[in-house]
Amino acid sequence: MPQCVLDAAFNVVSDYPGGAASLAPRIDKAASTLTQEVNGTPQAKLGLATAVKITQRTGDLRILLAFAGACGQMLLPLPEGLDVDDDDCMRAATSAAREFGELMTEVMAARADGRTTDNELDRVTRSTGELMRALHQLNAAFVASNMAGKPAAVRAS
Repeated sequence: MPQCVLDAAFNVVSDYPGGAASLAPRIDKAASTLTQEVNGTPQAKLGLATAVKITQRTGDLRILLAFAGACGQMLLPLPEGLDVDDDDCMRAATSAAREFGELMTEVMAARADGRTTDNELDRVTRSTGELMRALHQLNAAFVASNMAGKPAAVRAS
């Protein structure tokens, strides 16, 4: 069961160095308002824009992860940049193959006793996400390689 989004927000704010008092001014909120919003006080609601600011300012993805989980989704980090050299496609393919192997290792370990614990499910889910990220990077490397071979006028459009 994914962590409640509001619980995640409370934990992110609480774990920020200095807590709500320190984070609130950095996201243009009063500390008391932010505290009430993440405490789930009926008079105060944590808005989506505030949740985004909290995530961006702290770099903590727990709110986003809880939101994705509540919607039956998972996050997939996007690869950085699309500059490519001749070895990038092969490095990305090697990384994807390695991640697939790691996923299969987790699957086999999880199924060894015929049942799947919460921790095993978490490891398989995390490993599945890493494989998807690696496959996305592989595709991005090939897109960049393809674009690099096109005339400058085509690349600019």
